[in-house]
Amino acid sequence: MTKGRVIEALGAAAAPAAISVVPATATDGAPVTAAAPPVAAAPEAGICEQFRPERAPAGTLVMIENGSLSRISLIEGSTLKTERGFGVGSTAAEIKAAYGGAVVSQPHKYEPAPAEDLYVWANGGSTAVVQDPDARGIRYEVGTDGKVRAVHAGGPSIQLAEGCS
Repeated sequence: MTKGRVIEALGAAAAPAAISVVPATATDGAPVTAAAPPVAAAPEAGICEQFRPERAPAGTLVMIENGSLSRISLIEGSTLKTERGFGVGSTAAEIKAAYGGAVVSQPHKYEPAPAEDLYVWANGGSTAVVQDPDARGIRYEVGTDGKVRAVHAGGPSIQLAEGCS
C-alpha cells in the first residue's frame, strides 16, 4: 500500500456495504474488504490481534478477529482519508456537517466533552451497542481539541475503545 491509497468506507448513500482499502486511482489492484480473509497468516479462532502490517502506510493498524479482518484504524502519522476526505486531524464539526443525521455522537470513554466518538453505520444511526456481525461503519474518535485523533472502519469491533477489549 502507498500513501495515495484511500479508505473507502461510505458510498453515495452514506452507507458502507463493506470497508475497503483501495488505491486512490482504483487501478492498481483489487480492494481488501472487511469480509475477506487477511492476506497474512491469521491467528487461531477466538483470538484477537491488532497490529501494524509490515508494508502498511504509517499510522495504519488492522484488527484480526477469529481469522478475519474486522477493523482498519488510522492513528497519528496517517495521511489516509475516508471516501469523504476525513482523517486524523479533521474536525468534529466538519464530520457532523458532512454526514448530518447519519452521524451519532457518543461520549468518549475516557475524556470529558468536547471529546466524543462519532459513529456512522451503514444501516443508520444507533446509540445502542451494535452486535450484528454484518454491520459496517466508521468511528471517528475525537479528542478534547475537537479534532479526530483516530478513525476506525469495519464491523462491530469499531466500538472497542482499547484495541481488542
